[in-house]
Amino acid sequence: MVSTIRRAHLAAAKRRVSTLLTGAALALLLPATALAQQDVIASAESAGPATVSKHATVMNWSLETVREGTNGWTCLPDRPNTPGNDPWCVNEPWLNFLQAYVGQTKPTYTTVGIAYMLQGDTPVSNTNPYATEPTSAGDWVQGLGPHLMVLVPDAEMLEGVSTDPYNGGPWIMWPETPYAHLMIPLESFSSN
Repeated sequence: MVSTIRRAHLAAAKRRVSTLLTGAALALLLPATALAQQDVIASAESAGPATVSKHATVMNWSLETVREGTNGWTCLPDRPNTPGNDPWCVNEPWLNFLQAYVGQTKPTYTTVGIAYMLQGDTPVSNTNPYATEPTSAGDWVQGLGPHLMVLVPDAEMLEGVSTDPYNGGPWIMWPETPYAHLMIPLESFSSN
């Protein structure tokens, strides 16, 4: 009988220790998760002006919501699998654009889209939306600092705007594709 009581007490003690260890492990993990989420939020918020980003929804690149927003804007953090620091803050037409781009379908937005990339961009082809390495001389855009991007629902509105990323002003990226948009650099940059 005494050994049965001892076994019961020992089993109860093991359960309490296991519960304490599980709780301690969770307590250690939660701050890391919260810290990781804070890093995602800080990175995403850095893409746009604070007046936009502080109240924007924050999503990760799986398009899962990290933080709900209140102003109709969505910010995404730096993509860790690309060179450079490239977070985005976008309005609804740009979310439509991004979903279409990822799915390799035609975007269906019907209003003007505005995107902030105040930290710069990753190197990218100016003509091929899906190129992953330099294509031809002058086509590979790199060293681009802070900029805005604008979508217009009617691509004909972009006629007459340069397609040369090194022209010293705005240009059309990905012309003659469903993903054509206006790039507006906020600082000078060159092909060198």
